[in-house]
Amino acid sequence: MALNEAPTVGVSTTIGTPTIAIGAKAANEIFTSKLISFAVGINFNRPDSTASLVLGGNGDTIRALYRYRFDVLKKTAAAVEITRRLSANETDFVVGGCYVFSDQTMVNVKFDSCGKLGAILQRKIIPRSLVSLSSELDMKALHKTPKFGLSLVLKP
Repeated sequence: MALNEAPTVGVSTTIGTPTIAIGAKAANEIFTSKLISFAVGINFNRPDSTASLVLGGNGDTIRALYRYRFDVLKKTAAAVEITRRLSANETDFVVGGCYVFSDQTMVNVKFDSCGKLGAILQRKIIPRSLVSLSSELDMKALHKTPKFGLSLVLKP
């Protein structure tokens, strides 16, 4: 085991209220005083929605996220995320939704700008343990086989 020749130190801070929060994080190489990474963000919360804006990737990436809950019981929600990479002049987006059928069953669906459609069904089987079925389909390459997944999480 060798020591890291370029050790880093990372700091992060967040300050806010239940309705607004501002945060930042940074990492710095100790010996060279080189700034490795930084990100700053702001978040707004309301009872039915959340919005955030993050400048990250050392100032190269801007990410905006908005989530809206359609009902008071928080059973139905929709979200959109837009990511802009300034150096590559690329913009990506993801839109999705969530519906809670019961305390034990939930379904999530998302669609991204690459043409991928994904879905996941989660079911609690015993307290703190769940089974998930997932699928992803590339809408731009329908000749490809869709991906399927199964996971089981058991917590004592």
